[in-house]
Amino acid sequence: MRLLLVSLMLSLLTPAAAGQDNSCPALQNQAMSSVSSACAEQAPDSICFGHPTVSLARLPDVATVEFSRPGHQTPSNSVDWFSTSSEDKTWGAARILFEAYPADSLEAQTVALLAFGDVALFPPLPVSLPAPLLDIVVTAAQGANLRAAPDTDAQVISTLARRSALKAIGLNQDGTWIQAYADPEIVGWISRDLIAGEISQLQNATDDSAGVPLWSPWQAFDFRTSIDDAPCADAADSGILLQSNRFQPPRQFWLNGLDIRLNGTVFLQAQIDAGMSIYVLDGEASISVPEAGVVVKSGFYTQVPLGLAEDGSTIYAEVPAAPSAYDYQRMLSLPIDALYYPTRVGLDPYTIIARRPSDGQSPLEGMSLEATCKITAGTFGANIRSHPDPDAPVIAVMGHRESAEPIARAIGADDLLWWKLADQVWIRIDATVTGGKCSAVPLIADDS
Repeated sequence: MRLLLVSLMLSLLTPAAAGQDNSCPALQNQAMSSVSSACAEQAPDSICFGHPTVSLARLPDVATVEFSRPGHQTPSNSVDWFSTSSEDKTWGAARILFEAYPADSLEAQTVALLAFGDVALFPPLPVSLPAPLLDIVVTAAQGANLRAAPDTDAQVISTLARRSALKAIGLNQDGTWIQAYADPEIVGWISRDLIAGEISQLQNATDDSAGVPLWSPWQAFDFRTSIDDAPCADAADSGILLQSNRFQPPRQFWLNGLDIRLNGTVFLQAQIDAGMSIYVLDGEASISVPEAGVVVKSGFYTQVPLGLAEDGSTIYAEVPAAPSAYDYQRMLSLPIDALYYPTRVGLDPYTIIARRPSDGQSPLEGMSLEATCKITAGTFGANIRSHPDPDAPVIAVMGHRESAEPIARAIGADDLLWWKLADQVWIRIDATVTGGKCSAVPLIADDS
């Protein structure tokens, strides 16, 4: 039955959505404003209804709670599948907050997932995690060994330093050894004499106590989205924004059969025929399959062809493609303000800046006074900022003799003139040398 529902929902996600009205992009702005306000007090490990239309199916034996209006919440581990859609001239949006582990430690941290437009998500069928999970710490000055069995002669699985944190799940028969996770996929036995922690709730471990990886719900899921369905130039396509804290170790995910390790923010789209696209807006993502992998940095994306396994789950059909710079202007319409951590859209500067000439000459050499305005940076380069303000974030640097053609100019916050190279891309005029007819570049109000 679940596979039939999945197939039915996937058939509704066509490559281009229809029926958007002329309020574009006001409808999307309204939807994201609804997420930000209605979900402002969102509880951890929950799905918050942000803007109609959102649908979900709960797992059997899960208590039903109302989930039909902005602000309604349901536990994230209670859901078999959920979707958002743009039916009835709406732009559905929902946000999930959940705890996620990195690949090599038990330091869980909040991750945000924002689904909007036409999206369907299918987490794997749940498995029972060991219970209780109790925090213990290695206290032995020399560290400790985690072993395959409760015996000093058993194979050493992992060597742990003093103060290493573990999650205890059980005891051996005489209570002298503790079964514990050292990271979400490494579990073994450690001598009780080498740890500290309250373990009175632990029961005797059974043979299958350690058969389940300790990943959180939503660290793994399949998904589909519409693609290329933005109803106007200033609106966003349907998709998913997935975000972890870029200043912490990368969180690990299994998305459509891919191993993704993320510290930052990615925009995700997927269709079986079109494949999966992973756009890294902020930070860095490592995307891998057993045969190969790529590291994608801010401002770039990769694509992976997809297929269907016999059980209806998604699998990769080929290895990830080499990263390419994404369309910066297209990414600016994404609703990043509704995420959990502050972020911005990253820029590969060479999508708007020309590299220095290979012969070392100035790019302005030989330009006529009537040529299209071109600017270049001097010996020490020039900072590119997100707004015409010397206190705005530096998003890139124009190197010596690199060049660009400004599209506008404006008076900045410092009462000086700034060049606009693209939306939210500015450089101060006195940091550049000009060539051509730069007086023809339109003077505008700061619309960044």
